[in-house]
Amino acid sequence: MSTITLTRTAPAAAVASSSSRSVPVPIPTVPSPLGARQPTHLRIDDQWYDLSAWKNTHPGGPLILEQMHGKDATDAFYSLHSDEAIARLARLPHSSKLPAVLADCPPPPPTKAAAAFRVFRAKLASEGWFTRNPLWEVFYSLSVLALAVAGTIATKYGYTWTAIMLIGFAMQQAGWIGHDYIHARGRVCHWLGYFISAGTNAFSRSWWSVKHNTHHVFTNYIGVDADIENDPVFHLFHPEEKDDTLFRKMQHWYFVPVASLLYFSWRTQSMMNAVQTNQYKELCFFLFNYIWLYNLGWQVALGSIYFGGMLVALIVTATHQSEEMVDVGAGPTADGAASVTSPSVPEHYSFCEGQFATTRDAVTSDFFTEWLWGGMQYQLEHHLFPTMPKYYYSRVAPMVKAWAQENGMDYRADTQMQIWMRNLRTLKYFAGDKAPLEQQKKAQ
Repeated sequence: MSTITLTRTAPAAAVASSSSRSVPVPIPTVPSPLGARQPTHLRIDDQWYDLSAWKNTHPGGPLILEQMHGKDATDAFYSLHSDEAIARLARLPHSSKLPAVLADCPPPPPTKAAAAFRVFRAKLASEGWFTRNPLWEVFYSLSVLALAVAGTIATKYGYTWTAIMLIGFAMQQAGWIGHDYIHARGRVCHWLGYFISAGTNAFSRSWWSVKHNTHHVFTNYIGVDADIENDPVFHLFHPEEKDDTLFRKMQHWYFVPVASLLYFSWRTQSMMNAVQTNQYKELCFFLFNYIWLYNLGWQVALGSIYFGGMLVALIVTATHQSEEMVDVGAGPTADGAASVTSPSVPEHYSFCEGQFATTRDAVTSDFFTEWLWGGMQYQLEHHLFPTMPKYYYSRVAPMVKAWAQENGMDYRADTQMQIWMRNLRTLKYFAGDKAPLEQQKKAQ
């Protein structure tokens, strides 16, 4: 098992408390090659599952299972899987006895907060908060279609800037809705995900699912969560001298124009994944999308992709990368426990506490920004309940806040401007020179 050291980026800490400033260590390497045969045992409820042989057929890939080796995966498992997947779990090799390979480092029982969270989640499920509403599904699909059609018509009549904005908004909203459908379960959501995400943005559902589910289970885990690995373009840590770049010192200045290329990056990665893994359904939707873009003309096509990417980039980067980072690179302690520098996360892996420590909600100020953020303003609720439809988050958020207060958890929320300023300070801090060790200790 890996040692976990939870640290907070300096500018983020400055917002909450000037007494808690530290710098994460460099990103470690992945612990094992993909698909390597190594023991992989994890606990779900009161059973230990041996996934050593099966993990390579896991739809989400083997890496996320290897990272869970020796850990209690109960909350992470139920947060991401359908009723059908839960029912199939019993077919896998399992036992109530601790695997011999873990005899020297057994995980502890669930924390009080984790046990309370399981009761809370079961209550929400029994009340129907995970059941999808067909009227909302139709509304979301038609809203994207209407914006895209309006932009296409504007192109025909020569209103280039209007077309860029309308189609850009369509692409941004399609990103949020497609993201919701990737988490959703069921055949209807599966196909709606293709239509919205691949048809509008040429994004690969299969690529995004593997990458994003790991992000949900190991949010802000250095070396595991790819969503925080943006170097050498953007640095969230001070790099080693051999890995440094000349332009790092300007990253807070070029963040907006460069981060706005996000959709171009996702399109490229999606195409590469679809071709390499023979995702023919995705490629068919990609073909439709690029034919549509070709007929729009290069100005509208490129402009709308850039504008849509900017709208998404300014939101998705803001709610995580100025929060606490979890370092998994130091190795186990003598008793198999982890060494944690913050009380926000327990010494052993805990899904619930981890989400509260690494996630922050954004308080929107009006109807337009509520729509613009597309549910991502309820980042904590989404991370705790990723398969819950996003149109329920605004009503579930007060319940989560009340539960957090009852169980001694830190419910974090800031205004949009506060979050964006925290993000800017984070980028500016890591654009500067690394503080000497003595200064770091004083800052802590």
